[in-house]
Amino acid sequence: MNPTDNRSSLPSVTVVTIAFNAEKFIRKTLESVIAQDYPRLEYLVIDGGSKDATPAIIREYAEMPASRIAWWVSEKDSGVSEAFNKGIAKHTGDFIGYMNAGDYFASPDALSQLFSVCAAQPDADIVFGKARLTFEIAPEKIVGSPHLPGDKLPTAHQAMYYNRRVWERYGTFSMNYRYAMDYEHYHRLRNSAKWAFSDTIVAERPLTSARNSFGNPSRTYREYLKADMQHNNLGIVLNYIKFLRDKLKESFR
Repeated sequence: MNPTDNRSSLPSVTVVTIAFNAEKFIRKTLESVIAQDYPRLEYLVIDGGSKDATPAIIREYAEMPASRIAWWVSEKDSGVSEAFNKGIAKHTGDFIGYMNAGDYFASPDALSQLFSVCAAQPDADIVFGKARLTFEIAPEKIVGSPHLPGDKLPTAHQAMYYNRRVWERYGTFSMNYRYAMDYEHYHRLRNSAKWAFSDTIVAERPLTSARNSFGNPSRTYREYLKADMQHNNLGIVLNYIKFLRDKLKESFR
């Protein structure tokens, strides 16, 4: 099916970008979202009170004549979980997803390709696809499959879109997590939500992505273990191995 055959039937989608001191790479993210050919797109940008030029860059794009930024804010927050939840509180789309500063869509029709699956699965709680991860010295890696693993997300969260009813049924992101809030939330809905997978690369997650977990791998896996224990999840075994691996790597830096 061509996703543009019946564009009026596509669900409305909110994309949220969160940022903090991201002046070096936020332009690519903003342009990537604005360039999407998806017809029913709402764009929100949430800056955590950056001290660099990030707010000025966001304002520049928000004030463009053809801007798709519906709302933006720059104010201090407690971290990623709070910023994510601000987007949830503000969004009006049927679905919401996050494209953090530094990340970007794989193509201008990425959202259209992703949501073409909704025609066959209109009751989906989560619509998700693939993401390409790039690293400094390791080969790039493409993640995302219909399989719902116990020790990690089924794809990068930049390629996951949540139906708004998810927040009513399962709650928003926990403020008790700084690095693994998406992983903890995943385990609340993993076994009962309806998942729809699209075999397309939706997002690019480069080394320059403004994710706070990238430079803190052992801290991230420590929080994965916390979530595993909270949800009695058997993924704790694999995540404990990953935690020890990264802790060892960090000790040699």
